[in-house]
Amino acid sequence: MAELQKDPVTRAQFIVMGTVGTLVGAVLTIPPVAFMLSPTIKTNFLGQSDVPDDWHELGSVFEVPSGTPKLYRVEFPQNQTYNGEDPLLGKGTIMNAVLVSWMDGEIPSALENASQGGLSASQIEELTSQLNVMSNHCAHLGCPVRWFPDRDEFLCPCHGGIYDINGGLIGGPPPQGLYYYAFEIREDGGIYVKHEFTNGEPWVV
Repeated sequence: MAELQKDPVTRAQFIVMGTVGTLVGAVLTIPPVAFMLSPTIKTNFLGQSDVPDDWHELGSVFEVPSGTPKLYRVEFPQNQTYNGEDPLLGKGTIMNAVLVSWMDGEIPSALENASQGGLSASQIEELTSQLNVMSNHCAHLGCPVRWFPDRDEFLCPCHGGIYDINGGLIGGPPPQGLYYYAFEIREDGGIYVKHEFTNGEPWVV
């Protein structure tokens, strides 16, 4: 009668080997997973961005018309997270369309009495409170909205979102109004924006 062969690995040794294997797998897996999730962690949890916190000039308050928005395009530089310090791959740009209008389409009195040679602090404060500087992306799924002067409304061609000249939501599936850029008006009337948004509420200095 053949003798049964004894298992060379005891139960305790098997548990130890399994534990060591798990730890080794975790050590090898966690760094690449953390690297892949780095942009999400930076943006959603740490509040960081790959776009530098710089101001970019759009145009002048003196060229924003009455009753209709003016469209600007601004190019924000971007540091690509996955490409590190590579001078060829590490940087890129984000092209954004920016919609600028006066509150309810009416040019404020501070602009009518202003000189292009220089705005006072009180004029800048009043103009800032009356200026809408908005993203042209629908708050629903990001389609670019278009201004329809015959209706005095922004319409989203994708799913029918409707906004007024101030970016306020009128109807359709969007959960809120258009996103507003952080902006400032300088003494010469220049409008400057940076890649920062408010969530459906006009920007307040």
